[in-house]
Amino acid sequence: MKYKYAVVGAGAWGTAIANFLAKNYSDKVLIWAKEDRLVDQINKYNRNDLFLPEINLEKNIIATNQIKDIIADYIFYVTPSQFFKKILIKHKKYIPKTAKVIICSKGIEINTGFMMSDIFESVLLKDNYFILSGPSFAKEVASGLPAALVIASIDIKESISLANIISKRNFRIYPSDDVAGVQLGGAIKNIYAIGAGIVKGLNYGENARAAFLTRCIAEMVKICDVMGGKKETIYGLSCIGDILLTCNSEKSRNFVLGKSLGEGKEIKNILTTNKTIAEGYFTTQAFFPILNSNKIDAPIMIGIYNILFNNFSLKTVVNSLLNRPVKNSEFD
Repeated sequence: MKYKYAVVGAGAWGTAIANFLAKNYSDKVLIWAKEDRLVDQINKYNRNDLFLPEINLEKNIIATNQIKDIIADYIFYVTPSQFFKKILIKHKKYIPKTAKVIICSKGIEINTGFMMSDIFESVLLKDNYFILSGPSFAKEVASGLPAALVIASIDIKESISLANIISKRNFRIYPSDDVAGVQLGGAIKNIYAIGAGIVKGLNYGENARAAFLTRCIAEMVKICDVMGGKKETIYGLSCIGDILLTCNSEKSRNFVLGKSLGEGKEIKNILTTNKTIAEGYFTTQAFFPILNSNKIDAPIMIGIYNILFNNFSLKTVVNSLLNRPVKNSEFD
């Protein structure tokens, strides 16, 4: 059976997107989940208490654990970034040639350094995808609260067309043709959210956090420039917009991970006790070789990497950042 809308991934964000689609369109919305008990709960009780508790889902959402069932005109991919390729390979022979695939996963593949669009092109040998990104906590979207995001493709006319189809009063979509910049913003902000959480956990105050986030944006500009993103994208929803949200709220898994580190908890204990994935942890690991190979000066990102993967103390990293030589300009 072919559906109009389908979602691959029943985590918090995937479920929120499915609920938005089901609420605003009369069509049945199919969602794929790997957990059998979650499929049963969605189909029997219209709930996802595992990843999106407290939300009663629309009754026209149907769940399946069979990837071959995901045949639709519009397919939203909302999987963890490190599993995106594996699931896409299993699903590719079932994706209709005319389907519009909207990638909502935010991250960089560790083994290759690929963005999600790179993976899509390498697996399907096509570029007919869209990137949906921006400041959006799942629970708020699922509850119908206002949000604004960006949708990007290599063809701005296609982006404009899809933005007009998806946009609703409380879910505004802005079109873009900066596929690289929109993805980089969505991925990198998760790294900086960990850093912002560390600053909060260390009780360094609001002045320090404002300075920290401003310097993060300066790093982001350099990274996007080297990796093919447009500078103006940095100042939009997918970059600064997402930073303002993710780096300032304990609703953010990445911010909470950093805050826990700042409060003295060990990374291995944090990771083993969390049931959901903090994408910034894996994106930091994926980005480190990219920085080295492109000779990008990104001391904040490198500092966060050293805390997470080289067992550097917070004090050592903070001191190294605060003791850096004074620059000739804020924008150097």
